[in-house]
Amino acid sequence: MKCYCSALTQLRRLSSWLAVAGLLVACPRPAEPSQGQSPPPDRFQQWLAAIDAHKPGDPGKIAVDVSTWTGHELEAVVTEARRYARTLAKTDSERANQILLRGAALHADIGRLIPEENVRRSPNQKTAYIVRDGRWMGVRYVSMHWQLGRSLLDSVVPSPAAHSGVRAWYVETTADLLRMRQNAAAVEHYARARQLFPSDPEILFGSGVLHEMFASTSLQAAAESVTESNRTSADVGSARGELVRAERFFRDSLVQRSDHLEARVRHGHVLDDLGRHEEASEELRRAITDGASDQLLYLAQLFLGRAEEALGHDEAARAAFERASALYPKAQSPRLALSQIARRAGNRTAAQRELHAIAALPDDERRREDPWWLYYHVR
Repeated sequence: MKCYCSALTQLRRLSSWLAVAGLLVACPRPAEPSQGQSPPPDRFQQWLAAIDAHKPGDPGKIAVDVSTWTGHELEAVVTEARRYARTLAKTDSERANQILLRGAALHADIGRLIPEENVRRSPNQKTAYIVRDGRWMGVRYVSMHWQLGRSLLDSVVPSPAAHSGVRAWYVETTADLLRMRQNAAAVEHYARARQLFPSDPEILFGSGVLHEMFASTSLQAAAESVTESNRTSADVGSARGELVRAERFFRDSLVQRSDHLEARVRHGHVLDDLGRHEEASEELRRAITDGASDQLLYLAQLFLGRAEEALGHDEAARAAFERASALYPKAQSPRLALSQIARRAGNRTAAQRELHAIAALPDDERRREDPWWLYYHVR
């Protein structure tokens, strides 16, 4: 997927949720801040000054200062900002929308660049389970700044869905949440994005990626661990249920943008996981024909080999796995598959040859260069 974030955002990831996935738990939907709230004296003026001075992508002193405000102050300021923008829009809609967009940019930067909150700052804040390697590791609160940003943009005139800046904000921030593996925040973020932009190919694609991740073995195991350890359930469906949702999103994305090669490759992978092997094979062959290259081509060939193998087409499967192996000679996944096909065919020599090749690969798994191992780590 296209990277919309700055180098600073990428640096932030090294100290955030790298290799960690947050799972949303069931709790009440956040309510709108009370219209009767008023921000403390000068807070709203401070906020207006902050959004004008803030440089998007920069977690500088301005963003840090705003991040220290209490939950009550932040919600009250956003309520006041929406009220102010509605009044201003009657005479200067461009400036009103600019305030809302710059405010959303500031709160998005706080949400993704400043360390996650470990204490509840608002009754409306949701919790997320932290999981690693299929096990739950603890609980943390989802940053309230994502909700604040969405709330601000809901006041854009004439409507948020008609403003290109709102779409750009959602496309960028949803992609960032996936890359940072802040899945709990991403669930609500994508839900609102789809309400506003139901036919947007990037938002549909990202929604598919999110639910494909939820169907993965590691997150399914994590959801089970949460249930067993906490006697409550994570807001993740069964593997098949998540795959069905992912398939629909990828399919809808391709309807809107047929040249989206990553969506087509992932669609083929999901179809194969759902047992629809012939459809998967057709989809993957089309991705290859349409120009998939590098890692995408490797994945398409690897998935094609698996689909053809499931259909009993061992020769076609072998050819696909061999093409994948030629693209990434240090990858062990296609070699394992080739060894299994050879063993099933009674060709012990060929099976052992592939196993010997795997044994000769570098001990350091990072040097084996197998894109399949990073498939669920969105970049």
